[in-house]
Amino acid sequence: MTEWLKEKFSPYEIHLHKFKRIIRKKRTKFQNMVIADTYSFGRCLVLDGEIQSALSDEKIYHELLVHPPAGFCAVRPEKVIILGGGEGATLREALRWKSVKKAVMVDIDGETVEFCKKYLEPWHRGSFRDRRAEVVYDDAYSYVKNSSDKWDMIIMDLPCPLEAGPAFKLYTLEFFGILKKHLSKGAVLVTQAGGASSVDSGFHFALYATLKKAFGHLMSYQMFVPSFDVPWAFIAASDKKFVSRKTAWNNIRRGVKGSFYTLNGDALEALGRNTEFFNKGLQGGRIITERKPVYFFK
Repeated sequence: MTEWLKEKFSPYEIHLHKFKRIIRKKRTKFQNMVIADTYSFGRCLVLDGEIQSALSDEKIYHELLVHPPAGFCAVRPEKVIILGGGEGATLREALRWKSVKKAVMVDIDGETVEFCKKYLEPWHRGSFRDRRAEVVYDDAYSYVKNSSDKWDMIIMDLPCPLEAGPAFKLYTLEFFGILKKHLSKGAVLVTQAGGASSVDSGFHFALYATLKKAFGHLMSYQMFVPSFDVPWAFIAASDKKFVSRKTAWNNIRRGVKGSFYTLNGDALEALGRNTEFFNKGLQGGRIITERKPVYFFK
């Protein structure tokens, strides 16, 4: 028996996706999880009614999340931490960097990760078994706050902040201050940063303003992800100036094993060259704090 996923984008907009079959459906301790095959995008991971990634285009999201910030960074990543990342695809991409010696993935929802290990092998491709990988089931806020480690790259691959969800405290000025203390000199933080359409970019603008309060150098960039139905945005942040685009592409070509689905020199050259309305929006976001959080509509 099939059903439709009704993905709510706003109080006035719903996008529908037809399921071919549901593989697993579970209410975990932290969220509603569905792994399902769809007609349009193949197998998908859906959390709290929102498509997190789809087989047909997950490489767009995961390549863009990991490689541009690592390439633009002044240091090559040796120690990497991933906050979230349940499917294992972000871990997969991080481990493609020849320089990486250790990659820690911290996800609060062990049940979802275990289902992803079983049913989403094309995403992780055995990365959980890589000798450089460590998977920790813990709250990312507590884990980082109580850690004494420093990392060359911090990757936030978390769900958007829902009011009843576990992630909203991780998109705050307070948490970014904690993360900054755990970055090595010249290191980079990157986060998924919500939609970038003309009607749904308020979260991104607020996130940019908040990170600008904490870091000296930022890069906002985006690319269309078909299963998300909108351009999806990312923000890289560092206290050291990013290298040139030419140098960044050379860093990526020389530093990453294998070929790309999305990235090439032309694509990297275009990243961060935003439209006029978007550049204006980046100047006007509000600061996100624990007392005044931002919630993604669902």
